[in-house]
Amino acid sequence: MKKILFILVAILFYSILAPAKNVDSICKKSKLPSNEGKQIRDGFFSTTQQGEIPNINNMVSSLIIKPDFNQKLPSNKAFDVTVITSNLELGHFSNADNRYYSFSQCLNNKGQIKGHQHVTVQKINDKNPPDAKDFVFFAGLNKKPDNSGILSVSVNATSLLNPGLYRICVMSSSFSHQPLLMPIAKRGAQDDCIRIELVQNRC
Repeated sequence: MKKILFILVAILFYSILAPAKNVDSICKKSKLPSNEGKQIRDGFFSTTQQGEIPNINNMVSSLIIKPDFNQKLPSNKAFDVTVITSNLELGHFSNADNRYYSFSQCLNNKGQIKGHQHVTVQKINDKNPPDAKDFVFFAGLNKKPDNSGILSVSVNATSLLNPGLYRICVMSSSFSHQPLLMPIAKRGAQDDCIRIELVQNRC
């Protein structure tokens, strides 16, 4: 009996320490600094574990329903971006200045990820990927949505000075801003992007 108890304690002890040892091993080999809750532009390593992963029936999906895909809009004029999302409990976000990537992904009592979303707008040039550092608009969808899962944000006119092609994307994140983690690799995308064209506003 004592031997069995000893084995069980040893297994429990190892299960607790093994992940920490693996993290320590990776971090000792890395030349990057620990972020300690901060955003570091030169790169960093994080010791935060991935956390809870939803089942396949609770995988996140979102759709930009406004503006329309390839819609032409006047430049120098504000417009709304409206997003509908399923299986994501929105309105949860940590302080990005000192709690960035500091918490594991968590689920609510329905098994859905607790997180938030951002909308970003970038000018694009034909088939060249835009530089991720460059954007004309970025905002968090920090409020909780209505019962239909819809959230909107207004893109201000000062961000829309130049006519041309633009990409609008919604980016979903967990509580402390990590990209969402799903249970399987083969699945539909959890985020959405559309293209629009800004045309010269003659008014």
